[in-house]
Amino acid sequence: MNNIRLEQPRDYRVVENLTREAFWNVYQPGCTEHYVLNQYRNNPDFIPELDFVMEDDGRIIGHVMFSKAQITLKDGSAFPSWTFGPISIHPDYKRKGYGLKLLNYALEKARGMGVGCLCMEGNIDFYRHAGFDYASNLNIHYHDMPWDKKVPFFLAQELIPGYLKGIEGTYCPPKGYFVADENIDAFEAYEKTFPRKVKAFNEGQLPPYAEKTALVMQSDRLLLRPWIVSDAATLFLYASDPVVGPRAGWEPHQCVEESREIIRTVFHNDTTWAIVLKETDEVIGCIGYQPCTLALPARENEPLVGYWVAKPFWNQGVCTEALKMMLDRIRTTTDIRSLISGHFIDNPASGRVMIKCGFLPTGEEVIDRTLSGNEDKLMRVLRLEL
Repeated sequence: MNNIRLEQPRDYRVVENLTREAFWNVYQPGCTEHYVLNQYRNNPDFIPELDFVMEDDGRIIGHVMFSKAQITLKDGSAFPSWTFGPISIHPDYKRKGYGLKLLNYALEKARGMGVGCLCMEGNIDFYRHAGFDYASNLNIHYHDMPWDKKVPFFLAQELIPGYLKGIEGTYCPPKGYFVADENIDAFEAYEKTFPRKVKAFNEGQLPPYAEKTALVMQSDRLLLRPWIVSDAATLFLYASDPVVGPRAGWEPHQCVEESREIIRTVFHNDTTWAIVLKETDEVIGCIGYQPCTLALPARENEPLVGYWVAKPFWNQGVCTEALKMMLDRIRTTTDIRSLISGHFIDNPASGRVMIKCGFLPTGEEVIDRTLSGNEDKLMRVLRLEL
């Protein structure tokens, strides 16, 4: 038997876990909605009278919350608006009408409280059944889109007929919805209090994640996927090891923020992948190819291959397995004809990885000067003809 009631403090952890389960890998790898909810309960825009849970025989299977918001008019003044979400239904109960039942109940309560209109982001195919329309049809525009663009995911509804008559303006989600992005370390610490779940790039996620689905590669043991900002703590754990970076030609990371910035910049491309151990979903290294910027005798349009793996995973065939996957991707999806790489003479294991994957020594050696405060290091050159 279904029951809808106000959320109570005793429900908080259960509801946050429900929200995490409902949104995991839906709009991005992993999710942040459970942290938004955790933080929002202390936000002055939060409306506790519109904070509902749905139960099935005493088990919480759904939740929705509401927040105050605003529409900025053309003259810069603020016009009162509201929003809702996250709205969560346990995966076992999705596509059975529970979400619409919970939402319609909450909308009726909001209407009774004098809520005039709602703006939100969602799928029109679902939300039209609850009375929502494209917000642009109501002369409400989305904050980071052109004024005249019909944004397919931005929806609105008048709960009080005529509330938006003569109103035209721009809506931006309340600041509280961006709390995970603005407090990354706090979010990551919070996320670690939940059971580990595998993050994945899936079709249907929001940009830029959806476009990266095709970049994922996997074997029985490993996953190669694009880097995401939430990998920063694990990257720092291994990239700060003083014996790892110098063997690959880069300085050890000094703090988590440095690792995070490297993910946002150096790793933010379509030819660099995190090496992930599928059994634990742990990032254990990096592999990729880029235009050659080292003092190697690269041919025109001949990319440089690089990789590294965390020390606990040395001598386990990880780099060889990852490199073979990446080379298969290059052969089948690009017109690259050859690749160049190199290894320091004091790191022969890296050279053996390349040779196992078909690289051949060119007989050339070069001096690498990329490591500050260190003596010049001799690097042997290898090439792979594709």
